[in-house]
Amino acid sequence: MQINLKQLDAFRAVMQTGSTNEAASVLNISQPAVSRSIKNLEEQIDFLLFIRENGRLYATAEAEDLYHEVKEFYNGVDHMANVLRNVRLVGGGHLRIVTSMPMGQSFLPEVIQSFRQSHPDVRISVRIVVKREMTKWLESQLFDIALLTLPVEYPASRSRMLARAQGVCILPVGHALSDRKVIEARDLQHEDFLSIVPDTVLRIRVDKAFDTLGIERRGMVIETQSAASICQMVSRGLGTSVIDPFTAAGFEKSAIVIRPFRPVIPYSFGMVLPIHRPPSRLAEEFAEALQTHAEGFFAERDHFFA
Repeated sequence: MQINLKQLDAFRAVMQTGSTNEAASVLNISQPAVSRSIKNLEEQIDFLLFIRENGRLYATAEAEDLYHEVKEFYNGVDHMANVLRNVRLVGGGHLRIVTSMPMGQSFLPEVIQSFRQSHPDVRISVRIVVKREMTKWLESQLFDIALLTLPVEYPASRSRMLARAQGVCILPVGHALSDRKVIEARDLQHEDFLSIVPDTVLRIRVDKAFDTLGIERRGMVIETQSAASICQMVSRGLGTSVIDPFTAAGFEKSAIVIRPFRPVIPYSFGMVLPIHRPPSRLAEEFAEALQTHAEGFFAERDHFFA
């Protein structure tokens, strides 16, 4: 026996309204379509549901019994619809984001600000971590989206590219080199140079840029743990530096000058999703927002790169 929902819809509507005409109006279908569904249902279950007299329908005892069960069925359907609605609006309304320091400075806050305009009730947890901690987070899988510097050892099918960019030079406002459109590595040879601590991606790439050209920076006087701290120190006139563009963008309105740097120090930024579970609809929407924002983020800052 194969009973379809259209037949049950027609039966329930007739029981509720008392006529096929009213049922057709409720279901927004024709009256013959309702009558046909009822007839087909009766043929399948092999007993009468309605007695037809003088153009009216009278429910049989069997119809009353069936209607009781059908009401229970539709109550369950309505409950499931509410559950799915709540998952969409509330139950799925929590995003756990892990991000590297560069992307957590200005890029991610801008995306969250824009995203919450259309999702004001979403709860967002953000954990900003250094690279060595990121590995532990990726292993734990306790996140919905992780933002990081690529490449990373992670399944390609769960990784998405966000942006390719270049390292930039930052100078104090009024610095003698600030009138140049592009800063060469050799220009910084005798400048006080602020550097990130060793054994970090940024430090390795910046050192390689100078070492490849055989340039020794004689003024490497300060090391610090974050590029954001470097920006703050440069804004106070403590020296110059070369950092990632995401962090620099977070300080472009402060007392620093941002210039393209040569040789090019390439960066790739991306996001990864959990391996053993599909992303929630909310996570997918946020991932799309990240990709859309990334496209405009550097387009608005093309003066960073020559």
